[in-house]
Amino acid sequence: MSQGEQSTEQSGEQSTESGIRLGRVGPVPVYLRPSWFLIAVAMTLLFAPTVRAWVDVTGAGVYLISFVFALILLLSVFVHEAAHAVAAAATGTPATAIVLDLWGGHTAFDTPSPQPWRAVVVAVVGPLSNVLIAFTAHQFVDAAPHGSVARLLLAATATSNLVVAVFNALPGLPLDGGRVLEGIVWRISGDRLTAAVFAGHAGRVVAVGTLVYAGFAVLTGEHRPASAFWLVLVGVLLWRAAGQAVEVARWNIRADAVLVDDLLQPAVSVPSNATVAGALMSAAGAGATAVVVLDVYGRPSAIVDERAAAGVPAARAEEVRAGTVAEALPAGAVLSTGLAGQSLIQALQDVPTARYAVLGDDDAVIGVLDWEDVARFVAP
Repeated sequence: MSQGEQSTEQSGEQSTESGIRLGRVGPVPVYLRPSWFLIAVAMTLLFAPTVRAWVDVTGAGVYLISFVFALILLLSVFVHEAAHAVAAAATGTPATAIVLDLWGGHTAFDTPSPQPWRAVVVAVVGPLSNVLIAFTAHQFVDAAPHGSVARLLLAATATSNLVVAVFNALPGLPLDGGRVLEGIVWRISGDRLTAAVFAGHAGRVVAVGTLVYAGFAVLTGEHRPASAFWLVLVGVLLWRAAGQAVEVARWNIRADAVLVDDLLQPAVSVPSNATVAGALMSAAGAGATAVVVLDVYGRPSAIVDERAAAGVPAARAEEVRAGTVAEALPAGAVLSTGLAGQSLIQALQDVPTARYAVLGDDDAVIGVLDWEDVARFVAP
């Protein structure tokens, strides 16, 4: 199952986050996470009864054949994700990593597709690759002898890839069909984030349908409880991932509306030699709630900690420098008025700190922006 666009994985031969590096598809690294071995064991055990029914093999040979089938599924998932990566490169949004894991895999991107049709193309090639694998395997099934391991593996490969293709084509995030639905709604509405919310809710419908089908399959005897258990896990995963897609989209909708001017606290600036008393008087006179201390070159260097300043005894306020009760600003923790949306969020992410000095058009300090105020604004 493709899990859609994800953040770029860290590189490394045995990175905790990325897993075992298997190679590359062009410039895109491929990683196998250790969690895949869990699904390999599960598939080996679940497929073993089928092997016994189809092939005259006993003992360890049954589990060896089952494990080979698990490897074939891994290869199928790899082809699926490689198709995403190749299509992404062809449409101008190169992938950063292919990751194979417990739930199949995903292709990671730094940025989403900039246009609806590109997103649709990247999404649709995944299930199409599985259809191609299923069709190819099916062509060789009749040529293999009855009761042979080859016939069993070819038939299982054709069936499993067809199931993966159909399931991934279902219209709900994080499935590929959800990406297609998102692209279509995006094209119609002109709003990518609104489309993501819609496709995320559709994913929740798909998740509920998966859970209902799992229960129905057990009651009718279509699936054994062990098989249905995996369907339940998939349904739960889909529900969580779809919910995350909705939350992220809503967060970005709010982030697009954030404007530094709306959230800043009015501030005054004082020179580096200003005292606590002088800084507080300047703030009171200007009706400001924050004080920014400038360095000897007139640049913002620190923001006065209001609690620390209030704790200075009145008798010493004329002596203590404002800089001694101020929090130093990291390099780059200065924002410009008018900064908004994703540009503002990116600026905060580039220089993470609690507070930022805000400059007006004339490069004079006009306010202080608190990261917590931004976080509260964009929270769903």
